[in-house]
Amino acid sequence: MAYIETKNLTFSYPKSNSKALKDVSIIIDKGEFVLLMGKTGSGKSTLLKLLKKEIAPFGEIQGEIIGNTNSAAFVVQDIDSSFVCDKVRGELVFALENKKLPNDVIAVKLGEIVSFFNLNDILDADISELSGGQKATVAVAAAMISAPDVLILDEPLSQLDPKASYQLVSLLQRVNSELGTTVIMSSHISDNLVDICDKMYIMDNGKIAADGTAHSLSKCDNLLPFFPVYTSLFDSRPLSVKEAIFCNINFKEKEITESKFAQKAVEVKNITFSYGKNQKDILDGLNLTVYKGSVHSIIGANAGGKTTLLKVIAGIKKQYAGKVKVYGKIGYLPQNPRYLFTKDTVLEEAGESFAKRLCPNDYDTRHPYDLSGGEMQKLALEILFNNDFDIILMDEPSKSLDYFSKQELKKTIKELAKNGKTVVLVSHDLDFVGEISDFVSFLSDGIITITGSRRQVLSSLDFYTTQIRRITKGKLKSAVSAEDLI
Repeated sequence: MAYIETKNLTFSYPKSNSKALKDVSIIIDKGEFVLLMGKTGSGKSTLLKLLKKEIAPFGEIQGEIIGNTNSAAFVVQDIDSSFVCDKVRGELVFALENKKLPNDVIAVKLGEIVSFFNLNDILDADISELSGGQKATVAVAAAMISAPDVLILDEPLSQLDPKASYQLVSLLQRVNSELGTTVIMSSHISDNLVDICDKMYIMDNGKIAADGTAHSLSKCDNLLPFFPVYTSLFDSRPLSVKEAIFCNINFKEKEITESKFAQKAVEVKNITFSYGKNQKDILDGLNLTVYKGSVHSIIGANAGGKTTLLKVIAGIKKQYAGKVKVYGKIGYLPQNPRYLFTKDTVLEEAGESFAKRLCPNDYDTRHPYDLSGGEMQKLALEILFNNDFDIILMDEPSKSLDYFSKQELKKTIKELAKNGKTVVLVSHDLDFVGEISDFVSFLSDGIITITGSRRQVLSSLDFYTTQIRRITKGKLKSAVSAEDLI
């Protein structure tokens, strides 16, 4: 008998003319690691929330949900919004104190969870001061302290750098294999996940479009966009970098063609910035030059100062030393797309043509806050691109976007650059960076430690690099994207 099952689950949000879910039937066995994928707005978040009654959305529901998921723990997509305490310790024990457990029992459970998740060094830290990876770990630990049988996660990797993403996936694998917890998670990122999951469900337009093991689904050409980029390069369809490295690589690489950019769009000279007099400098004598008509990506670890740098360039934050010169009108996309929404409907925000494409059945009534994470990101990008900015700053523009939406964004960015616009983006999506950039800068310890052409920089890095570089390193000199291969 299935541990969790839905039978012909159909769901509609209030005032919506369309169904968010349509006859969704899934079967999850106890102890499985289940990966849920699909296009932006395909119904993944809705399905996951319906599995947890306490946070299930209001609307019209048909069909069945079988299995007791009342005690399931849920980690939301916007992790910052889920914290209820200022300190890590308070966040971890909050659920136990709500249950009025004795202090000695709480102490034992806290000691266990801190040890398992290796949180000793940050136990008494302010959550606001943690990196993205640390916040994600705390959120998972807080969910697991009550020892749930099921852990549900909605896009937990979308805002993490490669190192933090790998660490969180490894942690979830431990939760699944060592504790026997059933793990159900949605993600647009499949690297490091498809090789460990027991089962995949792929959604499209509110329906289950495909299901099975990752190995079986990888044989379907139309499903390859949901797999790591290297999976499609080989007939054996490897599911991990390790497998791909041992495949016979017969590729050659294209010669590097130097792009000529002369006119400056942004000059940053010896910038120093901190958030308080007694706090560490986030930027420490940083220098950066961005050329007009180029796409310039800034990469680095969570909490390394990338967002701060964008805000200084945009004039949102003021450095206490150094100078910033910008040559043109600046537009800025923040990490949280909600900051760009000022109207009550998608139609009012973006106009009829785009609104109909984003949510065709209720574009004139849907509030922007009711969109999925990926849909919010697409709407925010549309608002940004509808303005005639000379310099466009974007903080994690590909966040929460599926493969197809990323390809659309890539096309738009290249068209902007072709027309003389300058694009500066911060991103943890290194494969996207490897495809879109003219220049890449690596920010670490408050300074730009290396900057140069896309292939020059990404081929010189071992950890902050692309999947293509990982599997071709030692065999090809500087290929970092599929477009570099022959």
